[in-house]
Amino acid sequence: DYTTWQVYQARAKEHTMPLRVYAMLSASSPKLAEMLDVGVIKDTRDQLSIRSVKIYADGALGSRGAALIRDYHDRKGHKGLMLENQATLEALITQAIRSGYSAHTHAIGDRANRIVLDSYQHVFKKAGGRLLRNRIEHAQIVHPDDIPRFKTLDIIPSMQPVHATSDMHMAEKRLDDKQLSGAYAWQTFLKQGSRVAAGSDFPVELANPFHGLHAAITRQDHQDLPKDGWRPTEKLTREQALQAFTVDAAYAAFQEYKLGSLEQGKWADFILIDQDYFTVSEDKIDDIKVEQTWIAGELKYQR
Repeated sequence: DYTTWQVYQARAKEHTMPLRVYAMLSASSPKLAEMLDVGVIKDTRDQLSIRSVKIYADGALGSRGAALIRDYHDRKGHKGLMLENQATLEALITQAIRSGYSAHTHAIGDRANRIVLDSYQHVFKKAGGRLLRNRIEHAQIVHPDDIPRFKTLDIIPSMQPVHATSDMHMAEKRLDDKQLSGAYAWQTFLKQGSRVAAGSDFPVELANPFHGLHAAITRQDHQDLPKDGWRPTEKLTREQALQAFTVDAAYAAFQEYKLGSLEQGKWADFILIDQDYFTVSEDKIDDIKVEQTWIAGELKYQR
């Protein structure tokens, strides 16, 4: 919102940002045009980056608000709801792109994902902007026919692995097996060459990235159930999961040359942890604790 936009910029100028913030402008803000007119905001210390607009296409799966192509399995005659129609989505995406901003659109149901992909496709033909690293936030339930379109349209699937393990029992009630065939499809996205930007969806879920890494690798909850993981063909390897949470998340924010890995020329942002992520047993990944946090080579937190 406008007030937070002002506060973030003031803090960045005072060098009092306690961590790096990549912020999105709210598409519903009455002052969206005013904020976009200022242009992309990026400070020299990479403490603040504001270069994208967050748009909402549909609701959530649990409340049956996610927009589906077919009826909800547990409520016949109900297909969820779109929060914006396609014309409005296209207008918002166009407005963002013409200001040099990326458009990041929340879409959970397969109908919402299809309409958002259609919207991006139409806007790119008229206004360009395909290379602005636009995203679909969540991309939870995607019709298998639409998954390849993420690659052809250069749309980044910005996904939160804990959603699969938090939602799995509810999702099996809301959707039938056919509807679930493109659900939480991380490995399918990676195999086609898409970069998955992984995150936590805090405050809906806990911010702890090791919960997300555990979910991505095992497709299990904290009780290590189901035994072989839920819809296990979509599991990620440890390397794939770590890349999605680091380098590819940085790529999604235009920050891969500054953040996401420890390399010469990048900011020395890193953590020290109490167990080796690559050798600890899979069921213990979500128990990993952070001992120290360093930002730009300075110790900021010690356990």
